[in-house]
Amino acid sequence: MTTNVDMFEEIKIKDNNKEFKKRIKDLQTINKQHQKLNGELQQENKRLKEDIDRLSEERDNYKTLAENKRT
Repeated sequence: MTTNVDMFEEIKIKDNNKEFKKRIKDLQTINKQHQKLNGELQQENKRLKEDIDRLSEERDNYKTLAENKRT
């Protein structure tokens, strides 16, 4: 037998479940966006590291050329 109090509790529980399901969906969307952005940032970081390595190598080559030119 269901009392009036139990009916209101069931309604409250259903409302809470709806809110939780919406929140979970929102958090899953945020997580997907975060993963995408994180992947893009890691690619950019890798590209920048490669650029730094290339520029360091070019700088070293110029130093070597300059030293050889002096002698």
